[in-house]
Amino acid sequence: MSRTSPTSRRNAPPPRPVRLALAGALALTLAVCGASALGARRPARGWGEWKLAKPAPALDGRPAKLDVAPPTACAECHAQIAEEWAATTHATAWVNELYQEDLAGRKKAESCHGCHIPAPLHKLESLDAKPQPRPKQGAEAWHFGVSCESCHAGPAGEMLGPTGAPTDAHATRQHPGFVGAGSNALCAACHKTTVGPVIGIAKDFLASEPVAAGASCVECHLAPLREVDDGAGGRRTVRSHELQSLRDPAFLAQGFELSARRQGELATFVVRNRAGHRVPGLVGRVIEFRVRLLDGAGAEVGQAKLEFDTSSHLPLGESASVEVGRGGAKLAVQGWRHDPRLEKPVLFLERELGL
Repeated sequence: MSRTSPTSRRNAPPPRPVRLALAGALALTLAVCGASALGARRPARGWGEWKLAKPAPALDGRPAKLDVAPPTACAECHAQIAEEWAATTHATAWVNELYQEDLAGRKKAESCHGCHIPAPLHKLESLDAKPQPRPKQGAEAWHFGVSCESCHAGPAGEMLGPTGAPTDAHATRQHPGFVGAGSNALCAACHKTTVGPVIGIAKDFLASEPVAAGASCVECHLAPLREVDDGAGGRRTVRSHELQSLRDPAFLAQGFELSARRQGELATFVVRNRAGHRVPGLVGRVIEFRVRLLDGAGAEVGQAKLEFDTSSHLPLGESASVEVGRGGAKLAVQGWRHDPRLEKPVLFLERELGL
């Protein structure tokens, strides 16, 4: 594994970033998250501890929230859920100006439409089939990006959900695709696709050991709100529709386990991917760690960098390390997210590690 050269001179220029392509046969010790509405808990499967608070995304050139006027028919009864969903990148998947700009330069832009304005996915022959764009019928038909119907509309127009609770508003049906690991196929319908700059990161997760033990995408990306009766003598988790995403610095920071170690006088920084898939997952996106070695008085005595992009990504469950310098008492670490259309990188992590 390549490493940066340590530097011991204060105010020395930053070393050239390391780009690591890891292909070792390391165990997939994936940390899959779970949390209560009041904070974090350790899931029964014991794969990690995450905090899923209300998302606080950093501005990155995409709409902060979808303009939901005129309201959808779903919002008449599900106002809170519609309000939560409106603040997600799924809801803004079509109106995203950066996405529209990218489409303008593509010869086969329609290849992207199936996931950015998807017709009901459950109306496909199977969720392994290629998602199809919904027809444009009315001014707002494409405005809502991934809409309620994209995930919940069934083959006969009924609404699918975890219980199929009856209502006078529409026909309903219980569907296993909304319960536990059964939901993975619905998420993967789009997120297993590699097209343009997008990497099909769901393939990593679906092939991982935790999925075989029942892990699901929603455990990390939809925060639990409360437990309710499932109508069959058991309990089920009601989850928020505010998607947890890397736009939120606090959420992104939890995707990495950081540590410092010393071998003799040499200080080394170690980062492990504890997300459910490789990072990053978009061509042009870079995850960068800037590390400074500080002495007991806080003076810098060494520095180094680690960078990951899609050509040298950090696979799920694997670790990378870099030598920072000799001596010192602690490491000061910053994590930065670079996106192709961002004017400035986003700081998502600041931490000190003792040696």
